[in-house]
Amino acid sequence: MGSCGSCHLQQFGSWKSTLHSRAIGPGFLWQLPRIGKHGSENCMNCHSPNPETKSVLLSRLGWGEGSAPTWKSGSEENGVQCASCHLRKGKVYGPFPKDGNKDKIFQNSNISHGGFIPQKEFEESEFCKTCHQSPETAKQINGKFLMDTYGQWRRSEFARSNVQCQNCHMPDRRHEWKGISDGEMVKRGVQTSLQVLPKEEGAEIISELKNSGVGHTFPSYSVPKVYLEVWTESISGQKRKISEKTLGWMLDLELEKELFDTRLSPGESALLRVSLSKEEFSKLKRVEFIVIVDPKEYYKRMFQDNWNYKDTFREDTKPWVLPNLKKALEEANSAKYELVRLDWKK
Repeated sequence: MGSCGSCHLQQFGSWKSTLHSRAIGPGFLWQLPRIGKHGSENCMNCHSPNPETKSVLLSRLGWGEGSAPTWKSGSEENGVQCASCHLRKGKVYGPFPKDGNKDKIFQNSNISHGGFIPQKEFEESEFCKTCHQSPETAKQINGKFLMDTYGQWRRSEFARSNVQCQNCHMPDRRHEWKGISDGEMVKRGVQTSLQVLPKEEGAEIISELKNSGVGHTFPSYSVPKVYLEVWTESISGQKRKISEKTLGWMLDLELEKELFDTRLSPGESALLRVSLSKEEFSKLKRVEFIVIVDPKEYYKRMFQDNWNYKDTFREDTKPWVLPNLKKALEEANSAKYELVRLDWKK
């Protein structure tokens, strides 16, 4: 990674702050001893696709001898690295230079690999499919794949209009891959509104969140949840939640049963309507529409459930599992954030 960063400064700098660079984190690592070598290797196909990093991780878990002596210690936990996408059988690949301009590709002239082989696939959604779409033979829950982001995009107007994943998640070819965990990114993909409409018999409160610019369902996976809440404050200062809705695909911990699916397809809206009587409206001082994003909701439930039963773990796995599980739970619990707060005052 460091050698790539010596020439590709902008890309490397962006990559360091991404979730891709942290695909091998405590939330991933704690599970490996419990799912075994074969299951771990399958997970590493996306979370740590480089053969060298797989070898080092498997060796650390006692499942093989490390066969990458030149691999810098610690870099195996960098997750999806430059080589994961750009290096194949000793050759370097990348997108065609944009407008013939290589300045944004190479920030200095010390090119150690003699250039690269341009491929159109780097700017096509198909490139992201391997890790963001379940295979056709994969398990389904209520007829739905656990990962269907590519499929959701493929069925949308975005695909028909030739808007690729990279257009939103890698604008101007920035290696950021921002998504549900980034509030500014989410704000660009949704529209929110709050109306309080006085009527002869009282008033109606209408709150809306529209999936106006996300090229797949909002949210896409079963992990995140988005909470919509409408609160009122009376003249006396009393606050009350009068309406709420959860957006997401809620599954049980075993990923066997669908509890509900309220995700929004592109262009679809979620509306919260509340009618107030004349008396209620006369006492009203303020209305708030709050949107809260919990990017790791499923992980919070799953990690907490496992922590509750940590005493049942195999003793020989506890030194690896427990510190990683504890940190993963802490990270998941701190991920929730407020996206929008709209305010109406009388």
